[in-house]
Amino acid sequence: MVAVRTKAIKCLTLVIEADPGVLSRTSLQTAVHARLLDQSTSVREACVELIGKFILSRPELMTQYYNMLSDRILVSSTSLVPQLS
Repeated sequence: MVAVRTKAIKCLTLVIEADPGVLSRTSLQTAVHARLLDQSTSVREACVELIGKFILSRPELMTQYYNMLSDRILVSSTSLVPQLS
C-alpha cells in the first residue's frame, strides 16, 4: 500500500504540472495534508516534494500550504531531539 500511495502522489505531480491551479482546490489541500501525516516516510517526502515544486512558481499557494509544511517540519524535528531520562 505504501508504494501505491507514493506512486499516486508522484502521478498527482504530473497532473499539477499540466494545471497548477489544481493545488488551489480545497479537496486537494485536504488530501495532501492527510498524506503529509502518513506513517510512511516515502509518502510524506513525495508530498513535500510536490508542494515544494509548485509553491516556488505560484507564491499564492504559500498561504495555503505554509501551515501544513511547518507542522510537518515541527513533527519531524521533535523526533530528532534526544530524550532526557
